[in-house]
Amino acid sequence: MNPSQIIYVTDPLCLWCYGIAPDLEKFYQNLPSDIERITINGGLFPNTQAKRTDKAFRDYLKNASKHVTERTGQIFSEKFWALLETENYLYDTEPAARASVTVKLLKDDATMQHYIHELQQAVFVEGLNPNDPIVLASIAEACGIPQDIFLNEYHSDSTLETTRDEYAMARQLGIQGFPALLYAHDQKGYKIASGYASLSDLENAYNWARGESGQPPLNSGAACDASGCSI
Repeated sequence: MNPSQIIYVTDPLCLWCYGIAPDLEKFYQNLPSDIERITINGGLFPNTQAKRTDKAFRDYLKNASKHVTERTGQIFSEKFWALLETENYLYDTEPAARASVTVKLLKDDATMQHYIHELQQAVFVEGLNPNDPIVLASIAEACGIPQDIFLNEYHSDSTLETTRDEYAMARQLGIQGFPALLYAHDQKGYKIASGYASLSDLENAYNWARGESGQPPLNSGAACDASGCSI
């Protein structure tokens, strides 16, 4: 196994994970090719923890979305808010997480990350329903996975089990909010981000982690701060 890893703990429907996406993509592009990238779902509001999107919850999300847009430029359309006003709608993050795991199982981690980005655009901008397996399958098809193959894997018990295993793994890592990034080297872990971090934040924290693990820095950045989606 490669001794160096970047572990990204996320949830496709976490607003701050959507916010960090452009900077995270640039950060990954600057990483050495020999560092293994691992993405796992932490489970924001999955299954029995799903939130009914009443006015109080919508107001909570709207307040968070303003901060995301102010800091990152990522937008949330009126179509998204209209989706949340659907009668009896549940903000259940497990279908989206399960879909991303499906893509990873059928393809790889890089395709999973691309799928999550496309899913976030579909939900937060286009207002599509992430609880609908057909919506999830259509996004997978755009990532090169036929809908029938995606749906067969998505509905399997083993994929659901893998998804929930990822939730457990996130808890074992001590993750209490998303997004979160860890750097692992020689079986030791170093926190790079706990909550939103800009590109320079990520680079600075990554170099700190390399220094702590006895490796030379690769580039320079600015100091870290954190604000994110709590669970």
